[in-house]
Amino acid sequence: MFASLPLVSFLLATVALPFAQALAVPRSPEPSEPADWGKFNLEDYDTYHCRYMALDCEYKHNTAFFNTCCTPLNAGQSLSSRPEECNPDPTGENGTCDCDDGEDEPSSNPPANIENDPTTPAPSSTPTPTTHSSTKAPTTTASPPSSSQNSGGVATFFYQNGVAGACGTVHQDSDFIAAIDQDRYGNSGNASPLCGKQVRITNTNNQKSVTVTIADDCPTCINSNSIDLSVGAFTQIATEEEGEVPIKWQFV
Repeated sequence: MFASLPLVSFLLATVALPFAQALAVPRSPEPSEPADWGKFNLEDYDTYHCRYMALDCEYKHNTAFFNTCCTPLNAGQSLSSRPEECNPDPTGENGTCDCDDGEDEPSSNPPANIENDPTTPAPSSTPTPTTHSSTKAPTTTASPPSSSQNSGGVATFFYQNGVAGACGTVHQDSDFIAAIDQDRYGNSGNASPLCGKQVRITNTNNQKSVTVTIADDCPTCINSNSIDLSVGAFTQIATEEEGEVPIKWQFV
């Protein structure tokens, strides 16, 4: 709505509407497959990682291109379902590319200096809000809420787009609601015990706080302490231009 850090939790980007996707999807995929990748019904990890690097996704966070092209496909989903710009090899159906582990020889295209390279795409001045997906993989049972303080995560924001979240209720963008990390939420096919629970979130940059109600799950939050907020809730503690801010939070 796109939040301890199982690696897949921040890689799970999805493609349909009803649920939100965090702005902060993968920062830089690991060169080897995460241990819990197999829990989710996703494409082959090496194929995804190769495409991610070929598209220079690590330099395109907070852009529409990143949200559209830099997230893993579901198992069996064809890359042709995405815009042509998402395919690093337009002649290949699945966007095949020539990748290795980088140990035998240096890359022919080393990372550019973002500040000095005029060809590096500039980040979007206004981060693109995201949407949660209706295609979800089964997950573990929801973690019981605790009143202890949680830190080390970030807050991002999403638009509801007039559809129900994982908890089954349609909300306005002005409502103070949130999507909690998938590992905490549990099985996205059912309403979680966390649905309706309230969380008080504080932006540690400016100490502004907002209390929100859990209404959705977030498969793309970067870790289990990150939360995706409705735009109405996010703007109580930060500006849309910031896009992502560090937080601490607890159930109330």
